[in-house]
Amino acid sequence: MFVACCDECGERFLLPANNVAAVHGLDSGVIAVELTRYEGHHIPVPGGNDIGIPGPATV
Repeated sequence: MFVACCDECGERFLLPANNVAAVHGLDSGVIAVELTRYEGHHIPVPGGNDIGIPGPATV
């Protein structure tokens, strides 16, 4: 499961792994998992060692 925040809806929620649309390598040690919400909204979720966000990106 991924914790995601949708800017279009203003909601925070969990999405399962089958909602992963793509994985993008942004920089050394940084990735973005692109999720697709049930309404069709695309949500990038940053991850990796060097993102500067405390805590895991997945649950």
